[in-house]
Amino acid sequence: MRAVSMRSATQRTVEMAKKVWHWFSMVCAGLSALAFLALMIFGIFDGIKRDEQEERERQARLASVPSAAPTTRTPIDWTYEGAVCADGTLSFSIGKQGACSHHGGVAGKWSAADGTQVICRNSPPRTQEQVDRQMAKFGRIVC
Repeated sequence: MRAVSMRSATQRTVEMAKKVWHWFSMVCAGLSALAFLALMIFGIFDGIKRDEQEERERQARLASVPSAAPTTRTPIDWTYEGAVCADGTLSFSIGKQGACSHHGGVAGKWSAADGTQVICRNSPPRTQEQVDRQMAKFGRIVC
Protein backbone atom coordinates (compact mmCIF):
# COMPACT_ATOMS: atom_id res chain seq x y z
CA MET A 1 0.00 0.00 0.00
CA ARG A 2 2.86 2.24 0.62
CA ALA A 3 4.14 1.84 -2.95
CA VAL A 4 0.82 3.06 -4.31
CA SER A 5 0.99 6.23 -2.23
CA MET A 6 4.57 6.83 -3.39
CA ARG A 7 3.55 6.56 -6.99
CA SER A 8 0.76 9.02 -6.54
CA ALA A 9 3.11 11.43 -4.75
CA THR A 10 5.55 11.12 -7.65
CA GLN A 11 2.76 11.63 -10.15
CA ARG A 12 1.63 14.68 -8.23
CA THR A 13 5.17 16.07 -8.25
CA VAL A 14 5.46 15.50 -11.98
CA GLU A 15 2.09 17.11 -12.59
CA MET A 16 3.08 20.08 -10.41
CA ALA A 17 6.39 20.39 -12.31
CA LYS A 18 4.51 20.34 -15.63
CA LYS A 19 2.17 23.09 -14.40
CA VAL A 20 5.07 25.20 -13.15
CA TRP A 21 6.90 24.69 -16.44
CA HIS A 22 3.76 25.57 -18.40
CA TRP A 23 3.21 28.81 -16.45
CA PHE A 24 6.91 29.68 -16.68
CA SER A 25 6.85 29.25 -20.47
CA MET A 26 3.65 31.32 -20.71
CA VAL A 27 5.23 34.14 -18.70
CA CYS A 28 8.36 34.02 -20.88
CA ALA A 29 6.25 34.10 -24.04
CA GLY A 30 4.27 37.07 -22.70
CA LEU A 31 7.44 38.94 -21.76
CA SER A 32 8.91 38.21 -25.20
CA ALA A 33 5.77 39.56 -26.85
CA LEU A 34 5.92 42.70 -24.69
CA ALA A 35 9.60 43.17 -25.49
CA PHE A 36 8.88 42.77 -29.21
CA LEU A 37 6.05 45.31 -29.01
CA ALA A 38 8.27 47.72 -27.10
CA LEU A 39 10.98 47.42 -29.73
CA MET A 40 8.44 47.93 -32.53
CA ILE A 41 6.99 51.02 -30.85
CA PHE A 42 10.46 52.40 -30.18
CA GLY A 43 11.40 51.79 -33.82
CA ILE A 44 8.25 53.50 -35.08
CA PHE A 45 8.80 56.53 -32.85
CA ASP A 46 12.46 56.65 -33.80
CA GLY A 47 11.49 56.55 -37.49
CA ILE A 48 8.95 59.33 -36.95
CA LYS A 49 11.57 61.44 -35.20
CA ARG A 50 14.00 60.87 -38.07
CA ASP A 51 11.33 61.78 -40.64
CA GLU A 52 10.51 64.96 -38.72
CA GLN A 53 14.21 65.87 -38.52
CA GLU A 54 14.68 65.26 -42.25
CA GLU A 55 11.62 67.41 -42.99
CA ARG A 56 12.98 70.24 -40.81
CA GLU A 57 16.32 70.04 -42.62
CA ARG A 58 14.57 70.06 -46.01
CA GLN A 59 12.49 73.08 -45.02
CA ALA A 60 15.64 74.86 -43.84
CA ARG A 61 17.35 74.14 -47.16
CA LEU A 62 14.34 75.42 -49.09
CA ALA A 63 14.17 78.55 -46.93
CA SER A 64 17.84 79.33 -47.60
CA VAL A 65 17.42 79.16 -51.40
CA PRO A 66 16.47 82.54 -52.87
CA SER A 67 13.32 82.59 -54.93
CA ALA A 68 14.06 81.98 -58.60
CA ALA A 69 11.22 84.04 -60.04
CA PRO A 70 11.31 87.82 -59.66
CA THR A 71 8.08 89.46 -58.59
CA THR A 72 8.27 92.18 -61.25
CA ARG A 73 9.24 92.01 -64.89
CA THR A 74 10.82 94.94 -66.68
CA PRO A 75 10.15 94.63 -70.43
CA ILE A 76 12.77 95.67 -72.95
CA ASP A 77 11.73 97.20 -76.28
CA TRP A 78 14.17 95.98 -78.91
CA THR A 79 14.43 97.60 -82.32
CA TYR A 80 15.44 95.45 -85.28
CA GLU A 81 18.37 97.09 -87.08
CA GLY A 82 18.78 94.59 -89.91
CA ALA A 83 20.55 91.39 -90.86
CA VAL A 84 24.27 90.84 -90.30
CA CYS A 85 26.55 87.84 -89.94
CA ALA A 86 26.45 86.15 -86.52
CA ASP A 87 29.95 87.40 -85.67
CA GLY A 88 28.93 91.00 -86.48
CA THR A 89 30.49 91.15 -89.95
CA LEU A 90 28.50 93.08 -92.58
CA SER A 91 27.85 91.20 -95.79
CA PHE A 92 26.34 92.28 -99.09
CA SER A 93 25.38 88.66 -99.78
CA ILE A 94 22.67 88.44 -97.10
CA GLY A 95 19.60 87.02 -98.74
CA LYS A 96 21.61 84.73 -100.98
CA GLN A 97 22.52 81.10 -100.40
CA GLY A 98 25.77 80.70 -98.44
CA ALA A 99 25.72 84.23 -97.03
CA CYS A 100 27.86 84.51 -93.88
CA SER A 101 28.72 80.80 -94.10
CA HIS A 102 32.24 81.47 -92.78
CA HIS A 103 30.98 83.90 -90.12
CA GLY A 104 28.47 81.77 -88.17
CA GLY A 105 25.45 82.29 -90.41
CA VAL A 106 22.97 85.11 -90.72
CA ALA A 107 21.65 86.82 -87.59
CA GLY A 108 19.69 89.92 -86.70
CA LYS A 109 21.07 93.06 -85.13
CA TRP A 110 18.90 94.45 -82.32
CA SER A 111 19.23 97.61 -80.22
CA ALA A 112 17.49 98.66 -77.02
CA ALA A 113 16.47 102.14 -75.91
CA ASP A 114 19.39 102.27 -73.43
CA GLY A 115 21.92 101.74 -76.25
CA THR A 116 22.49 98.02 -75.72
CA GLN A 117 23.09 96.20 -79.00
CA VAL A 118 22.98 92.44 -79.55
CA ILE A 119 23.29 90.12 -82.51
CA CYS A 120 20.92 87.19 -82.29
CA ARG A 121 19.90 84.34 -84.53
CA ASN A 122 16.59 84.28 -82.64
CA SER A 123 14.78 87.05 -80.81
CA PRO A 124 16.61 88.79 -77.92
CA PRO A 125 15.55 88.43 -74.26
CA ARG A 126 12.23 90.11 -73.52
CA THR A 127 12.85 91.30 -69.93
CA GLN A 128 15.67 92.93 -68.01
CA GLU A 129 15.59 90.04 -65.52
CA GLN A 130 16.40 87.58 -68.33
CA VAL A 131 19.30 89.79 -69.41
CA ASP A 132 20.59 89.97 -65.82
CA ARG A 133 20.43 86.17 -65.40
CA GLN A 134 22.26 85.62 -68.70
CA MET A 135 24.95 88.15 -67.81
CA ALA A 136 25.46 86.52 -64.41
CA LYS A 137 25.58 83.01 -65.88
CA PHE A 138 27.38 83.50 -69.22
CA GLY A 139 28.89 86.99 -69.01
CA ARG A 140 27.00 87.98 -72.15
CA ILE A 141 23.48 88.09 -73.60
CA VAL A 142 22.57 84.74 -75.13
CA CYS A 143 19.87 84.60 -77.79
